[in-house]
Formats: sequence, structure tokens, C-alpha cells
Amino acid sequence: MFTNNIRTITVFFAFVCALAGCRQTVDVHFDPSVADYTPVVREILENHPEGNITLRFGKGVYPFYPEKAPEEFLNVSNNDSGNKRVAFLLKNMKNVRIAGDETDFMFHGSMTPFAVKGSENVEISGISIDYDYPWTFEGTVLSNDPVNRSFVVKVFSDSKYRIVGDRLLFSGYDWEYPMGESIVFDPSTHRPWFDTAAYDHGYWSGEMGAREIEPGVVEFTRLSARDVPPVGSIWDDKGPTKLNRLYPAIAVLCSKNVTLENVHVYRSGGMSLIAEYSADVTLRNFSTAAHEGSTRMITSSADATHFVNCKGVITLEDCRFESMLDDATNVHGIYMLVDTLLSSNMLRASFGHFQQEGNHFAEPGDIMRFVDKATLKPVGQGKLISIDRTDRKSYVIETEFDASAVDAPSGLAIENISCDASVVIRGCTVRYNRARSLLLSTLGDVLVENCDFKSQMSGINVSGDANFWFESGPTRNIVIRNNRFEDLGIGGNGPMPVLLVDPVLPVLGNDFYYHDKIVFTGNHISTFDSQLVYARSVRSIEVSDNEFIDSGNYRPLFPNLSAIDLQSCENVKIEGNNFAGWKDDATVSLHNCIHVKNDSGLKIVDSPNPYFERR
Repeated sequence: MFTNNIRTITVFFAFVCALAGCRQTVDVHFDPSVADYTPVVREILENHPEGNITLRFGKGVYPFYPEKAPEEFLNVSNNDSGNKRVAFLLKNMKNVRIAGDETDFMFHGSMTPFAVKGSENVEISGISIDYDYPWTFEGTVLSNDPVNRSFVVKVFSDSKYRIVGDRLLFSGYDWEYPMGESIVFDPSTHRPWFDTAAYDHGYWSGEMGAREIEPGVVEFTRLSARDVPPVGSIWDDKGPTKLNRLYPAIAVLCSKNVTLENVHVYRSGGMSLIAEYSADVTLRNFSTAAHEGSTRMITSSADATHFVNCKGVITLEDCRFESMLDDATNVHGIYMLVDTLLSSNMLRASFGHFQQEGNHFAEPGDIMRFVDKATLKPVGQGKLISIDRTDRKSYVIETEFDASAVDAPSGLAIENISCDASVVIRGCTVRYNRARSLLLSTLGDVLVENCDFKSQMSGINVSGDANFWFESGPTRNIVIRNNRFEDLGIGGNGPMPVLLVDPVLPVLGNDFYYHDKIVFTGNHISTFDSQLVYARSVRSIEVSDNEFIDSGNYRPLFPNLSAIDLQSCENVKIEGNNFAGWKDDATVSLHNCIHVKNDSGLKIVDSPNPYFERR
């Protein structure tokens, strides 16, 4: 009955719009008798393969199940690619709007809520995304035994689990994961526990043993961490690699002009949003916060947002990134590695990281830059003529660049410098999450202003490497101004300065700078550890008019490091900063830096951070 009504509405409006050339509007009202809205949405979208449609949803909790969802293979970088059941599959469509009115979408089981693929002019607004079961196992630590390397957990009531032998398996509607990657949270702050690295169980050392003491109370043994988790802490596990990033909430692939406004992701089995080889993506009032009053520490099992090889402008305004198990955003390109030179300008290149395989990477006409993968120094560039993606792991690439002129072509990496998105991040809040706030590695102009950051690791991380994550790349112009940073780097995973610029360069010098210009100005920083700014290989870096305050809220995890540590940088400006509330023994470390202006009043030393130093 309901489906027939939708069909009638669709046909009627299609006829009207065919005459008028307008976008069709279909109202989908909440009906509690409809057990699954997946076929309803599927029918509407399949009846409009070219798009030109608005779907309006009223208030209500709309259920979606995977059985009747369309199946699509999704290449999703930094998640796990594969065939996905997708509730809202917007493929090769134009002018599509999904509009809710404080509408809740409840997804059951192994499905990706939204996939925007090969589409343009897409708007999603006024909705929330949630799942019936959490994608992580969580519980409160009731007791611990340091001698026997064990602890007891009261499992949260919304977790579904069973124990087979001595293996705990947690599950949802149609999925089941063993224990894998874990972290400990503090329920009083909703943040990772201070020095939480001490309690990390190395999943590579094998699963912990599990024994049910009584329903909902489990004892874990064979803990490999440095210490047992504190009583009262929240133990969280998201399962093993290759399982815990299968179902991102929103995937935007090879699309352009995509806007999400007033969209709230309460849970996701991967990133909340992943955008790949797309242009002009805007998020306004996008949130990954937990439900009000929830005792859950985790929402998304990975990053809140992630942008790979994107173009145009990425805009994040008034967003609230909370409680995810990775970064608020990461904007970067990809370094592919040259395997074989097939001719002077044709080669086979492979992906360095398994979660990059199948990435679209480039289109003919894009500019490919070739770099020495050991030093990241450019050796040449040329326009892409053709690309063969038949093999997801390695592509045959033809360019205008003569790679045979290079002494050792097998030592080259390739990046697509036409994917040079500019980034505007304004009025956003990042807190309660594992990992960093923002990772920014793009050639476009970057502006970060009027934001609040309170992450487990660094606040702003600007990196680039062709040997581990294979995430390019160099930046041209980054401005970070008028933001507030509070108690960054509480995790104990190595020193985590507020601003961390750490391209992976085994050799440093003044004949080549990986990053161009970074300005860190007018920010308010209240934190506890020793190092505030660390940067290497930047052509122009300015740290000016910031206020630095020693919060005293935690003991320093990495004492005796310089407040500002710059290595192999040129055109250094450290001026107008207020260190009156900072540590009395603070220093500035300058190693191999030239053209320095410094009025900090702090003692100047040459003492590079040994945790990052790679001379």
C-alpha cells in the first residue's frame, strides 16, 4: 500500500516536471507500520536515475535494513573497500536533495547509509544517522589485577556479545567481530584516559582471554599492555584491522558540489564521512556527538571526516566533532610508488597502503608530479595521458614526463598535484576523540579560524610521507588563527605539540623545503606538556601574537623539550607571543634555521626533539 502510494506520487510529479523542467519533490511521511524504508527509498531513486529530485522526510525514526538495499562496490580510501549494501545510493545523478525535518534514520546491520558516486549538486540536510547496535565494545572496569595481567569489565547494556572458548565476540544485527584495537577512556571527562598508551593492548600479540563471571560481567586475561586499566575507566574495543572500517556513514566518490547541513552521525562502522577524488564539499553544522546523556564514549570507529585527492574548496563550518576514534579531519593526497618503467613515459605504479587500493587517483589532464620517495624532492612533472585501473593494486600510467631520464625510476613516487583542494575550517569544535584534531596536507590555501581543539594528540598536524602512510603532500599556504587549544597530547603516544609539522624526511637541509608557508597567529593555548610548536623543512613559518598558558591540569609526559622546536626552516618569525603564563624554563630550539626574527625572550638552544629527529 505504502509503496504503491509512493509510485503514484513519483509518476505524477515526473509528468509535471517533464513539462515544466523543474526538480521533482517527493514527500516520504513516517508510517510506524513500515518495517523497512530501504525498498521505499530504492524505488524512488531507481525511478529517477538522472536525479532532479528532492526527497523530503518528516519527523520520525525511519528503519533501514540491508536485505533489500542495492549493492555497490565502493572504493573508500582509508576505510575497507568492497561490496556494500547502501540505503541511499546516488549514482551518476544530478540535482538531488535529501531533506529531513529533525528526521532520524536508524540503520540495522552491515550497510552504508549514503553513497554519493559520480554525482553533482547533492544536498543532504536535517537528518541524523544511527545504528541499532554500537560498532564498538564498551564497559566499565570494575577491578584489576596487575600481577595476573587481568581486569574485570561491566559490559554496557546495549552491547551484544558471546564468549566462545575464551574468545569474546561482540556483534550487531548481522555482523560479529572479535576483540582487536582497544583504548581506555575517562568517564568524568569523556576523553581518553591520561597516558592511555600505558593501557593499550597490543592486538598483534593476540586476543585477550575472556571469561564471563556473571551475565554482563567479563574478566579479561592475557593483557599485553604496560599497565592494567584503572578501576572506573571505560574499556573500549573496536575489533581488528580490516573489520573495523567497513561501513562509513557517508561516502562521497568522484562527485562535486556536495553539501551536508544539520547532519548528525551518532554511530558509524568506519568514518562518518569519506570523500575521495571529489570537488567542492561543504559541511555546515555537521556533528559526530553522542546522544545527549549517553554513557557511550565512542560514536564513529574512525575519523569524523576524511578527504583524499579532492579539488575545489572543502568547507567545514560550525561543526562538532566528538567521540570518534580518529581525527576530526584529514585532507591529503596519495603517493603511488613506481614499480616498473614500461617505456620512457609509461609505468606501472602501486599503492603503498592496502586501504588506498582502488583509489581513483587521477584523470587524463591532471598533472602528475614525480618525487624521490626517500627525500620527497620533486624530480619532474607531466600531464597524465592515460590511466589503466584494471588491477586495483597497481595502475598503468602514461604521462608526458620522461621517467627514463631519472637515474633510478624505481625510487620514485607519484602524486596528483591537480588535486589541490583549498580548505576553510571555521567555528568548529573537536574534543573527546582519540588521535588528532586536524591533519592538513594539501596544496590549496588553508584557513583554520575560531575553532576549539581538545584532542588526545596534536591539534594541527601537517605531515607528508612516501614510506609509511603514503599520504602526500606538501603545502603552499596555511593560516591558523584565533583558535583555542586546551590540554592537547594527553595520550602518551609520544610528544604531541599543539602545532606539529613533521614530514618524513630522512635528510634535512636548506636546499629544499617540503612545506612552503605556515602562519600560526592570534591563538590561545592552555596546555600542560613542554612542547608547543614543532616544525621541520618549512620555507616560511610564523608563530606570532599567541598566548601560551601552562594549564597545570596534568603532569608533563615529555618534560624538558623546547617550547618551540624548528629544524631546517627559513624565514622564521617568532614575534609578539605572550609567554608570561608559560613554564619558567622554556626554551626555543633552532637547528639549521636561517633568516630568524625572534623576540620571545626565551633562551635559544640547538636541541631538536629526539622523538622526531631523523638527522
